[in-house]
Amino acid sequence: MSVLSTSFIEWLQENAESLDQSNQHADLLIRKIAAENLFKIGVPTELGGNGGNLVDAIKAISELGNHSLAAAFVSWGHRTFIEHIIASKNPIPREIYLADLLSGNLTAGTGLSNAMKFLAGIEELNVKISEENGKRYLNGRLPWVTNLRSDRFVASFVAGFEDERKPIVIAIPSTAQGLTRTKELEFMSLQGTNTTALIFENVELLDEWILADNAPEFLAATRPAFLGLQFGLPFGLVEKSLAEIEKSLSFRAILTSEWQTQVDALNDIKTRLFNGLNDEGYFVRHPKELFQARIDIVNVVAQAILLELQASGGRGYLKNDTSGFSRRWKEAAFLPVVTPSAVQLRIVLANC
Repeated sequence: MSVLSTSFIEWLQENAESLDQSNQHADLLIRKIAAENLFKIGVPTELGGNGGNLVDAIKAISELGNHSLAAAFVSWGHRTFIEHIIASKNPIPREIYLADLLSGNLTAGTGLSNAMKFLAGIEELNVKISEENGKRYLNGRLPWVTNLRSDRFVASFVAGFEDERKPIVIAIPSTAQGLTRTKELEFMSLQGTNTTALIFENVELLDEWILADNAPEFLAATRPAFLGLQFGLPFGLVEKSLAEIEKSLSFRAILTSEWQTQVDALNDIKTRLFNGLNDEGYFVRHPKELFQARIDIVNVVAQAILLELQASGGRGYLKNDTSGFSRRWKEAAFLPVVTPSAVQLRIVLANC
């Protein structure tokens, strides 16, 4: 049974190309998804959610991905932020933000690309903390953060001290003095996601913003949710691609075996992921299995989208084709590079 209303599915289908190519509907998107109660799925009822678990939330994001990867992408970032403030020992961000996040009145970005690369030993932290006269200040730049709605947002990221203290996880509101949101980045797709850079110029750090004072520990504990929810993107895309291929098998039967191989591979990854997430703490203890599943799904998407092109033939290469193939082709190109990228995960596995 669909978690999305018929009217919203129709809206997504009508606007999928616009969400892919322009920022026209970006400010509206989170509100419309929230109206479907999607962000409440997997959130405890005592916190204002609808209950359920992380697997339920992934399936909901996957359904969005059937129609628009941009919609799934913003939902992943927003829902991941919700997981982070639920997991935080600091109750203030939950008290201030959670209700507005669930309703879509506030958007949330997870600016953790830099942090993930830092933890993998690939790059230094982009935002640093300096101290002066008993106060702490943030300076630096996050080059890529999604869901930064032009009117109001909150964003999470990791900042490091100038000494050997552990870096910390911070949730900063758009109203912070010294924080600047740049104009939207230019993408070849997924343009309607309010993805911009954030610039920090002597932003005074407040204690109420701190989600965790030990970033490596916190991110390791929340990584199964961060990565798990991200699977909703490729799941939604590849399910749609495989469904389109299946329509062509009656007159392109030669592709049936290859199609079945990808169906089986997708189902195998789902089983591994869902079983691991339902076993509390499993992926915290066995992160390499989660990393491998993430690499595997990127490969399945690549194989499926190429197979869809073969199944559609020249029709899929026409600009006026209504199947959405050209959009899915570009969406599929995003999945290997979204943080943590397939290459980053392969580096981590190679060094384990």
